[in-house]
Amino acid sequence: MTNKRLAATVVVALVVSEILATVVHGFVLASDYGPFYGRLLRSEPGAPMLLLPVAHLSFIAALVWVFSRVDLQGGALAQGLKLGVIGWLMGQAPLWLLWYAEQPWPGTLVLKQLLLELISSLIVGTTIVAVSGKRQLKPEPIFR
Repeated sequence: MTNKRLAATVVVALVVSEILATVVHGFVLASDYGPFYGRLLRSEPGAPMLLLPVAHLSFIAALVWVFSRVDLQGGALAQGLKLGVIGWLMGQAPLWLLWYAEQPWPGTLVLKQLLLELISSLIVGTTIVAVSGKRQLKPEPIFR
């Protein structure tokens, strides 16, 4: 994958990730989060919320890097779904389970978060595969 293709993949996947995060956490789960604003969730405008895109960028860049170096068998859709599961297992699943262990979130909310984040991860993984154009069957060396 060329550096231009790598950068384009990161940018497109980041935009998709931001849209999905806004839909999931800003709309779908908004009523579930309502009772926690000001108590467990920040309510002041701006705050460190600007760090969310930075967190998403670091995750997406790492996932694109992983994809550029692993050999996922199957067609583009199968590869995207596998990459999405890898991303979910490395990122979102541990994050929400840690939050659940440390914060008094209701179990039903955590299940919704996990399921919706899995769906989002599958979409992001598929986006990365589609935009990357990587169709090689041999893995690249991890370190060059």
